[in-house]
Amino acid sequence: MKQSKPRALALMILVSLLGSASRISASQSNFIALHPGQFQQIDQNLQINVVFVGYHPGSGPRDINETTFRAGLPQSYASVNRTPELYGLSSPTGLRFNYHYNLIYSSSAFEDAFFAYLASIATASPTGDNQQLYNQQVHRTLDISNNVTIDAASTEKWLAAHSQQMIGVDTKQYTVFYVNWYGRPDFRFHYYRNGEDPDPDTGHAWGLQPFAELRGWGGVTPDDPETGIGSLQRIWFFDLSAGPSELDWNIDDADFAGYGSMQYRMPPVWEYGNLSGYRPFNDLSGDLGLITRFAAINELFTSSPVYKVALSPPKLPTTIQLEMTLYQADPEIDGTTIMNENYILQKLSPLRSTNSFKTQLSTAPFSGPVEDVYRCITGSGPCKPNRTGSKYFNVYSYFFNHQNQFLDGDADYEIPIYLFTSANSLYGPDGCACSYADDNWVDGTQSIVVGQLPAFWRNQGAGLSRTIIHEVGHHLGMSHPHDGYDATLKEDYDGLSRFYSYYGAFSSTVMMNANYEGDFSQFDRDNMNRNLVATYVNQSNLILAKILVSPLAGQVQSDLNSADQLALAALSEYQAMEYADAVVLAKSAYDSILTSASRINISVEPEAAPADNKSKGKSSLFVDSTDSWRRTSLR
Repeated sequence: MKQSKPRALALMILVSLLGSASRISASQSNFIALHPGQFQQIDQNLQINVVFVGYHPGSGPRDINETTFRAGLPQSYASVNRTPELYGLSSPTGLRFNYHYNLIYSSSAFEDAFFAYLASIATASPTGDNQQLYNQQVHRTLDISNNVTIDAASTEKWLAAHSQQMIGVDTKQYTVFYVNWYGRPDFRFHYYRNGEDPDPDTGHAWGLQPFAELRGWGGVTPDDPETGIGSLQRIWFFDLSAGPSELDWNIDDADFAGYGSMQYRMPPVWEYGNLSGYRPFNDLSGDLGLITRFAAINELFTSSPVYKVALSPPKLPTTIQLEMTLYQADPEIDGTTIMNENYILQKLSPLRSTNSFKTQLSTAPFSGPVEDVYRCITGSGPCKPNRTGSKYFNVYSYFFNHQNQFLDGDADYEIPIYLFTSANSLYGPDGCACSYADDNWVDGTQSIVVGQLPAFWRNQGAGLSRTIIHEVGHHLGMSHPHDGYDATLKEDYDGLSRFYSYYGAFSSTVMMNANYEGDFSQFDRDNMNRNLVATYVNQSNLILAKILVSPLAGQVQSDLNSADQLALAALSEYQAMEYADAVVLAKSAYDSILTSASRINISVEPEAAPADNKSKGKSSLFVDSTDSWRRTSLR
């Protein structure tokens, strides 16, 4: 645990005060960090650094108007559990952030060194597919030629290594770099690639596909096996002089995606000042403010989880098992050869360091009711019965009602995962080749995971491992980096409702829909760890209240004091942005409270399918109801 001397001294003083308590009761307790019976909100002041590289303050079309830029930025953010909120249920996570913005213009020396570095690692390459499409636009300002490709992770490493020394920016704080190379004599047309992380099952380099022509990157962890940045950094850079990408090459058509409305996206930087496109490109500062708010802050830095990270409270799990059942509906492939259980565990473990993950894989015949419900979601067969009007309900209902065939209760928490390798003939005209992490159709609690690998995508080079990691990530609470929740607007959105939010996908996370990254980002880890700290603290508060009304509470007074000390240390580390240390301490506080409850015979049980399975035996049904309509869930 990293701890400065002033913080350590403060904690020692508080610990000594806690140790002097002579009595704890429900009506009069002297806890400092914990609040028995209360839902505790953790507030944090966060500085967001915004560094303009190649931009300058002024009134020109490619200059920064700070008043306009700041006008759209959020001042605070209270995160929520997104899927329960879609059911109309208030579901705060217990985290709130207050933002302070530090705007910096990089020095000429920094810019000269940075762009010289980009040129030094650039590789000459043909114009990309999206650049060629841009060159066909009627209202374009110029033609793209003499293109180069630049490694995204190396660019992020350079920014991490030089920002503190050269421009005084601490990139352990959340930092956005807005980059503009255009206008310099050394400018080269370019885009970024992340081609160093091929598919673990097939070796296919998804990062070299046209959809992976990037305009930014960020969130690489210190220990990423392929591109590790070496030290803790919190960097995201976005380069409007790169690309364009598949999101924004079209500057002529407002509704280029055919959704019936304009998709607001960011053109290449040289288009700012062009009033002839699908919209007038005359608000660079406002556009960068939108990206800061809806992509960097809402989606990456302090995102809201798609599901509650509290698995089966109040007794939270230590061991999590992936209970995987494989249905091999494609006779041309053995699905077990295109998935790697060790790889899956390697990538999942850093996301929740306080849990131990394991896997269990079995195969089952693709026939009978399973084939029926699968054909329903793929559009190759009827949905029978279809009680809700949604083809996904049949899948959930069948597997929910037969969970005892798949869950055996040999872990604290089991994630039921149903995998299908399927021939293309199983996909009808309205079929969905998607995988998803479903909820329980009642209150937005996560339920089952369904993974699909049709022959079409297998032939393109896809395996099952990253699909499993991605969907389990959703089950554990992680959102797509291009989906978000805006706390000020109280709006849940995706890249179709706010098209520029897709830029959050330019980040080093397996949670993007593209398949060119296998790890969770530093932003993912931070968000998970913060939510786990709030979870452990609030579940401790819940159990602590039960302990304090017991006449035997005095027998565990010393342990409760120790738990409060641990929680106090956890919150101190949290405020210092040492979230990985904070969650370990918070888990220790929770475990101490849990042990205290057990010592005085207070029962604390999990509330999930594995618990039902253990307590009910091999009963025909679990206790939770599935007879409910659902709202649209996030996939």
